Amino acid sequence: MVEIIWEKLGFVRTMRGVITAEEMDESAKQLQSHPQLDEMLYGIHDFTGVTDALLEEEDIHFLAIRASVSLQRSNRFRIAFVGMHPVVSALIDAFNGSMYAKHRIQRFETLQDARKFIADSLNAKR
Repeated sequence: MVEIIWEKLGFVRTMRGVITAEEMDESAKQLQSHPQLDEMLYGIHDFTGVTDALLEEEDIHFLAIRASVSLQRSNRFRIAFVGMHPVVSALIDAFNGSMYAKHRIQRFETLQDARKFIADSLNAKR
C-alpha cells in the first residue's frame, strides 16, 4: 500500500506491507504530475512499514530516472528516504547514480530524523 500526504511545502509518501512496481509507478505519477511540484521544497519517502518489495531492477532504474528528470527544474528540493529495507538502498543508488540527478537522496532510519533533516535544510535557506 502506498499513501501520499500533501503538506504545505512538500509531501510524505508512506509505503506499507508488500509494495509492487505498479503501486510505486502510480504514486510516482501522482507526485510528478502535481501542479505545485516545482514549488515544493521536500519529499519524504517512508519505507519503514515495507515487508517486501516486488520490483525488478528495471523497475527501480525506471523509477529513479523518471524521478530525477521530473525534479530538474527545482534547485531547492530535498529528498529523504526512510527505512532499512534493501529496496531503499537500490532506489537511492539508482537515483543518485543517474546522470540526470541534480539532487541527492539522503537516507534515515526514522521519520523523525528525516523531518529534522528537512527542517534544518529549510531553516538554513532563511
